[in-house]
Amino acid sequence: MRVYFLCLLMFGTLTSCQRNQDTCSQNNLEQIAKTPKDKALNDGARNDFAIQAAVGTMMEIESSAHMIKHTENRDIQNLATIMLKDHLMAEKELKGIAKQTKLYVPQELPKDKLATLNHLDGLDEFERNLFYAKLMVKEHETAVKLFSAGSSNSNPKLAQFASTKLPHLEHHLAEARLVLDIMMKISGDKGEYPLKISQSRNHEHTD
Repeated sequence: MRVYFLCLLMFGTLTSCQRNQDTCSQNNLEQIAKTPKDKALNDGARNDFAIQAAVGTMMEIESSAHMIKHTENRDIQNLATIMLKDHLMAEKELKGIAKQTKLYVPQELPKDKLATLNHLDGLDEFERNLFYAKLMVKEHETAVKLFSAGSSNSNPKLAQFASTKLPHLEHHLAEARLVLDIMMKISGDKGEYPLKISQSRNHEHTD
């Protein structure tokens, strides 16, 4: 059963969580909510893109939720906030399409992804921050390729979904690479290093 921060759905921008650090901090555990599984998604036709997109989205959500709860590094919290908020909305949209077109989508991570999350949790904070940044780069490199190919999916709704989400995933990849570069530069130093976000960023982070 996954856990998510309700504050991510209440604030539309990254800067909201920056200004309200006490509200969005992993130390405020009262705002964690559980999301039940949807039985309607257990059956239906199999579409490789939908299945892979669902797994990738879950992994980005799960790992980001773990990081928001378990890091004090502002750069990582900011990145995880973006990932969690945007991918929760994308997941909701994908599930809606799956229901409309009667598709199966997985609602649990496969064993290899769960093992990665367990490894993440077992690291000390700095190593966890670095591992997460590397993971977000890897996951989004895979996602960009998947959604690029998915834009020509035989299912029109999935094709539109892939095309719409691709620019956001490319932006996520750029952000993840920036944070990874910061983590690499401060390797061995557990202090905070300011994350300079591009002025061209929209203040609205949509799915």
